[in-house]
Amino acid sequence: MARLLIRERDGGLTHTTFERLPDALASHGVDGLWANDTRVLHARLLTQKSTGGHVEVFLLAPASGPADQALMHTDGSVWKAMVRNAKRWTSGPLTAEGRCAVVTVERHADAADGTAQVRLSWKALQGDGTPITLGDVLEDLGRTPLPPYMKRADVPADRADYQTVFAVAPGSVAAPTAGLHYDDVLLADLATAGCPLHHLTLHVGAGTFKPLTEGEVMAHEMHAERAVLSRDALLAMRAQTRRVATGTTTLRAMESLFWLALHHAETGEWLPCLPQRAPYGVLQEAAQRRGWTGQDALDEVVNFGPWTASGAWEFETQLMIVPGYTFRMVVGLVTNFHQPGSTLLCLVAALVGEGGWRSMYETALHANYRFLSYGDGCLLWGT
Repeated sequence: MARLLIRERDGGLTHTTFERLPDALASHGVDGLWANDTRVLHARLLTQKSTGGHVEVFLLAPASGPADQALMHTDGSVWKAMVRNAKRWTSGPLTAEGRCAVVTVERHADAADGTAQVRLSWKALQGDGTPITLGDVLEDLGRTPLPPYMKRADVPADRADYQTVFAVAPGSVAAPTAGLHYDDVLLADLATAGCPLHHLTLHVGAGTFKPLTEGEVMAHEMHAERAVLSRDALLAMRAQTRRVATGTTTLRAMESLFWLALHHAETGEWLPCLPQRAPYGVLQEAAQRRGWTGQDALDEVVNFGPWTASGAWEFETQLMIVPGYTFRMVVGLVTNFHQPGSTLLCLVAALVGEGGWRSMYETALHANYRFLSYGDGCLLWGT
């Protein structure tokens, strides 16, 4: 069982393990524990040129439409991708062959940000001629997209280890790693303690690993990520008053819905994508003027949300949380230990204070906590 460092509101630290998480949540009156149920795609394709050279194609997102729909394609699909060793690929298709299928990758277009659009086509190597989906292809020959800081090739065990036990919605190219600490035993213990796990979806993009740019923090360009929440999930959230998010992706999705709902209350418009600076200008003034709480935002979404026919609300968010931000939707966060110079650490600093995270991280380093994706975790109570 991974270690857990608990930071109280007054800065006090407790060293324990994730086995004690249910008691820690219950003792603080938590009535809502939330996690991201996105599923990591096996998005890395190790392909070969006709001349024998190797090129890695890392699929980031479909060129259009959500990933879950693109994965159902049977007759080709265009994706935004990062191409490693791209200079070696001047012309001609790339191919990769697995146990069940062979895939062909053709360059479709190049983008100014260094990525490319690639067109994928494939065929089954066996079977009765029934078309196979892109999802089947990636399950067959795609590789696990481990974070670059792990500096190692993926191994077969990563297919399970880099996936939460509750992952259901395919679309991420990185795992919501705080959720990796939860196994079936811990989930049962959480339910017994009155803190059953609730789910939302935010598909994690490769931009989560992008370090902060030099200069002003808010000059950093945040990547957009797609979130999906069901009406049932929003109703459950509205019935709660003390919520804890599992992971920074879950927290960003929950805080984003506050600002999207407030924008709708102010303008009558539902934004398809929340800009990263939205909470730091006119909307911040509106929140203060209205005295809005998280409950007000949830009422707005439940009553007036742009629900799809299936009873879901879909949006994108570029929300950037930095010190000075006021949290409306959660009282705490379960998360891993993050890299310096990252937007994730900015979020942690916003929750516990600049000095708070520094002293906590120094303590964790001296106590030999493991950092990053396969590391230990912490439970942070907001200041």
